[in-house]
Amino acid sequence: MTGDELSPKILLVDDAPENIRMLRNLLKDDARLLFATSGIDALATARAEAPDLILLDVLMPGLDGYEVCRRLKSAPETRDIPVIFITGLTEETEESRGLELGAIDYITKPFTPGIVRMRVQNHLALRSVTRELQVANAELKRLATTDALTGVSNRRHFFHQVVEEIDRMRRYRHRAAVFMLDLDHFKLLNDTHGHDIGDRALAEAATSVRQTLRTHDLFARTGGEEFAGFLPETSVEAAVSVCERVRERISGIELASSSGTVRFTASIGVAAVEIDDDTPESALKRADRAMYEAKRNGRDGVRRG
Repeated sequence: MTGDELSPKILLVDDAPENIRMLRNLLKDDARLLFATSGIDALATARAEAPDLILLDVLMPGLDGYEVCRRLKSAPETRDIPVIFITGLTEETEESRGLELGAIDYITKPFTPGIVRMRVQNHLALRSVTRELQVANAELKRLATTDALTGVSNRRHFFHQVVEEIDRMRRYRHRAAVFMLDLDHFKLLNDTHGHDIGDRALAEAATSVRQTLRTHDLFARTGGEEFAGFLPETSVEAAVSVCERVRERISGIELASSSGTVRFTASIGVAAVEIDDDTPESALKRADRAMYEAKRNGRDGVRRG
């Protein structure tokens, strides 16, 4: 990525070419500049380019600046872009109206170059800090909800999601199923091949399950070599079929080690979620009992609870 591509982007919106030229000459060294001479063009450019800041004229034919700002702030893809109004109107009511619509500042005409540059630079700096905080918060949320080794949900986040899904299931009277999955002879695998192979087995198994499930299915590592899943809008019969595919994929995993190729299997228990009187714990307990039944019956199998 070039230095120019790293520069912030400012969208200048004004139907008067002389105003755009003045702002361009004033700000060309501070950012990459985009231009629009109508409200419709401004909305299209904002959606396509995601600028870091918009300088928006208030009085324009067609869509005026107030309506453009309202539409920007009502659209998820543009609502976080800061907007500075440019106007020759000086009444306090006009300024209040713009701020109520979500603008962060006003620049009045005629321009005072030093003040314009300083305000723009301050808001670009604030935008940069805001984005850094958003990235940091997203990473903190990921760390709080994700199992570090496998990349799937952790136990706490999984149960939080399952409670919400069961509430939704009851509201719409939909079926659902849960499953518990445990890697077979995992302690022996660790003792024989080392914990690095064990970690790889957990990560590969989690990836295989996640690739087999639908995007809206829930899946988590709940501890050690144990995993759990919640399949919304799924009958227990369909869930058994899904888990059979999961079992087959896991049994097909091959890991290279210093002692040769390592293969492993999984035992899975499946249970229906009762619409009226189930809790996540009770449903998963039935699936857990079915999983141990699969282990008692030779492992590498799926049992329905």
